[in-house]
Amino acid sequence: MRRALTVLALLLGVSGAAWAQGAAELQAVVVVEGMMDAMGGPAAWEKARYLRFDWVVERDGKQVAHVKHLWDRWDGRYRVEWETREKHKIVALLNVNTREGKVTVDGKPVEGEDLKKNLEAAYGRFINDGYWLLMPWKLKDPGVKLEYAGKTELDGKGYDLVHVHFGQVGLTPGDHYWAYINRDTHLMDRWAYFLQGMVKDKGEPALEKATVWDWRKWEDVGGIKLAGEKVMVGPDANARIHFPLLKVLPRVDAAAFESFEAAMPGGE
Repeated sequence: MRRALTVLALLLGVSGAAWAQGAAELQAVVVVEGMMDAMGGPAAWEKARYLRFDWVVERDGKQVAHVKHLWDRWDGRYRVEWETREKHKIVALLNVNTREGKVTVDGKPVEGEDLKKNLEAAYGRFINDGYWLLMPWKLKDPGVKLEYAGKTELDGKGYDLVHVHFGQVGLTPGDHYWAYINRDTHLMDRWAYFLQGMVKDKGEPALEKATVWDWRKWEDVGGIKLAGEKVMVGPDANARIHFPLLKVLPRVDAAAFESFEAAMPGGE
C-alpha cells in the first residue's frame, strides 16, 4: 500500500508540474495577444506588406553600422544594403524564404563561394536587424515558446514578464529573452536577452545574467506600432540602436527587388 501511494504521489506531482507549465504558457499567450492588439492587431500586421527601415547602431555616441532594409513580407522578396568593416559596399537581392539571390560587392556581381557567403550575411542581417525592430510581432511565430514569468515593477510601473525561448528554429535557437510588457499600455518597454553564445562565459541562461535594453519611441507606422529606439541599460551601457527611417510602404516597384541599379525606395 505504501509503495502504491508513493507511486500515486509521484504521478500527481508530474501532473501538477505539467498543469503549472500549461498555465504559465496560456497566461503568456494572453499577455502577448493583448500586446499585439495594442500594437494594431494581427489584421493590421498582415496588411503591412512592404516594410522599409534603416537599422543604425551607435556606440559611445559614434555610428558604427547603418543598414538599409526593404522587405516584401507577403512574397519574401528582400533588398538589403550595408557597408562592411573593411568599407566594402554590399547590395543583396534575395528571397528570404528560399535564401537564394544575387549580390554585388562594390558594384561588382559575385559568384560561387563569395555569393554564398554574402547571401548568408544578407540573410543574417534580415534575421538580426529585423528582430531588433519586430520581436513583439513575432512572439507567436512557429517554434517560439512562451512562459509567464510573473509580475514586476520598473520605476513605479507595473509589468508582466514573459520568458521567450525557442525550439529548433532560427539561426540561434539557444537564445533566451524576457519581455517586459507594460500593464497599462500593453507595449513592451524593455527586453533582456541571454544569447546562446553567452553560455561559455556566464553559464546557464538566467534573467539576472541577461543584457538589458529599453524599447522607446513607440509610434504608429502604417497602422502598426513599432519602437523606433532601443537603448542599453546598466552600468556599462554604451550603445543605442535606432531606426531613423521607418515606413510601411503602400506599393514598391518590382525593380527594387530585381535590379541593383534601382534606387532603394522610401528614403525621400
